[in-house]
Amino acid sequence: MELLNCLRPNPPYGWPLAGATFSMVLLTSLTAGFCADATNEHTVPLETDKLHLVVADNEAYGAEHRAGYNGVAELRLGSGNAKNLFVPMYAGLNLEHIFSGDAGSFVWNIFEPRRAPMQLARLSKNRAKLQQERTENWPLRSRLVYEAHGDAIDFTYYGTPLANAWAKHGYIGIFFASYIQAPEDMAIQFIGRSRPGGGDSRPRWIRHLPEKHGLSANHRPAGSQWDPGMDDGFKVDLVKGISDLEYIYPFYFGRSGKDVFVLMFERTQDEGELRFAQSPSGGGKGNPAWDFVYFRRRYEVGREFSFRARAVYRQFTTPEDAARLYEKWSGEKVTLPQP
Repeated sequence: MELLNCLRPNPPYGWPLAGATFSMVLLTSLTAGFCADATNEHTVPLETDKLHLVVADNEAYGAEHRAGYNGVAELRLGSGNAKNLFVPMYAGLNLEHIFSGDAGSFVWNIFEPRRAPMQLARLSKNRAKLQQERTENWPLRSRLVYEAHGDAIDFTYYGTPLANAWAKHGYIGIFFASYIQAPEDMAIQFIGRSRPGGGDSRPRWIRHLPEKHGLSANHRPAGSQWDPGMDDGFKVDLVKGISDLEYIYPFYFGRSGKDVFVLMFERTQDEGELRFAQSPSGGGKGNPAWDFVYFRRRYEVGREFSFRARAVYRQFTTPEDAARLYEKWSGEKVTLPQP
């Protein structure tokens, strides 16, 4: 557990809470820790010998960065003079949606995680944390920890449901977006295959770019027989736009000029499912979104769950290099597709 040097709570939506509920939430917040080194600023810069990045909360800052785009607002190679990989107005690894597929929630704003207050803290020289007690309607406490080292960002999401708002379809949906600034190639690439009955079932390198926003937008893991339940009228296009593709290994990459952005994820078991997601225009014309969505299927009120990911930003060499990076991080051997 992180040592607490301070507590700087920003009361979430729904407070004050009554009696025992208030005490439980406050005690949990104290033991989990809002901050190790709180900041009154809305950004925390992190530096390595290879990367410059800025973690931001939901407030606007500088001349361009807009409110609502929490996460990694800037990611550059080297000393920080290089081009920002992400659209300057927006961000990467941005907590964007919480959802349930239940029609009862469809009148709520789909971007609640962008609108609710967040606490930002520096945990160490290369480590920062964002925490959100809940959103206006979703009783989900979120903690996001970013740690930079070398050319990598290790990312861990921690979620704690404070009440059961997801009972109808039995999953907690959490969506993260990364808005890429004008890459020459807007597609993502991964080792995958077509779904059974949907085409070529042989493992292969797949380069995929949807024709339009929301079409063939997310890709499930190979072997999954599950698709999330969603009532008619569900509004998150990149979640409902299920493709005929599935990934074999939980990593993908996209290219920007001479550089590559690799996203890799720990394998989930029966407790959840992670899907790649993408849009050709999520960040505006010419600015694709390279995203992912996590469905937590086994959860308990008051019990924290988590998943881990790593982002690597470096000069591109070969697709096989991305596979080697995943192998080194995960310990899983990757069988490369035959040409």
